[in-house]
Amino acid sequence: MSREPSREQLIDDATRWWVLMNSGQASEAERRAYQRWRDADPRHEQLCRQLETRLGVFQVPIAQGVDCELLQRALNAPSSRRKVLQRALLGAGVVLGAGALVSQRGLPLAELTADLHTGTGQRQSLTLPDGSELRLNARSAANIDFDRQRRVVHLLDGEVLLNLANDPARPFFIHTAQARIQATGNRLLVRERDGQGHATALNGPLDIAAGGGERLQLPGGHEVAYDALHFGPVRPSRGSATAWVDGLLELRDTPLSEVVEALRPYRRGVLRLDPAIAGLRVSGLFRLDNPQQILDSLARTLPIRVTRHTELWVTLSAT
Repeated sequence: MSREPSREQLIDDATRWWVLMNSGQASEAERRAYQRWRDADPRHEQLCRQLETRLGVFQVPIAQGVDCELLQRALNAPSSRRKVLQRALLGAGVVLGAGALVSQRGLPLAELTADLHTGTGQRQSLTLPDGSELRLNARSAANIDFDRQRRVVHLLDGEVLLNLANDPARPFFIHTAQARIQATGNRLLVRERDGQGHATALNGPLDIAAGGGERLQLPGGHEVAYDALHFGPVRPSRGSATAWVDGLLELRDTPLSEVVEALRPYRRGVLRLDPAIAGLRVSGLFRLDNPQQILDSLARTLPIRVTRHTELWVTLSAT
């Protein structure tokens, strides 16, 4: 009786086929053999689909002119291949059976396979293939999709700051679960978590289309909150909105509820807020990388109590 292939063997086989099919060197006979292998087992088909959707990250270096053969040689090294594929297939039920779990870093496992992602308390900067600059806040994830007609950043979760390179031939879009945003200016900030979005046109207008069909032309120097169906009031943008890029939390008469939301991506575990104190106003300048110190400072200056049930379960309530 033949032994069932191991998870590692399936990953290696799928990767070898993926590399060959994307190398530009596969013969017609090899393509037919690949299709037979793919059709032979439902797990093969599911792995191939995962690779096709999860390895979009390789389109970025290819767009930058990296030779496909270099990528092929890198992936053909077993240690490199195993590392890349374990990450790329982390959310696939056929491999781990864990698509709905949340990782210790704070992102759903499916989002850990994104082109770009940050964990709890991490920030990331990247120069995109067109020369645009992207900054990703903590516990965020995004995919990059550039072609000859347009440039798209898919914000899966979290917050992104973009400084856009000028390219009149290719419009720039930010796609989220709740909205589609076209940037007319060259600097913008978009945040979306738990179905709630917030867009800031830092320089030049944004054309925002909500999922329900409502559209808004957001003027430069303004911000707006939104969900899938509605836009909130348009307000002048706050200069403090981008302070997180420098690891700072700058507060100017800010509701405590917004402070808590800003802290969540920078600490592990549960942070609960009593609705009775959500409207308390906070001002100050804090280091985001020390959320515990921020909570202690708030407890000294506001009529609130910080209760630590465990290090991973903290509640803010009225004194």
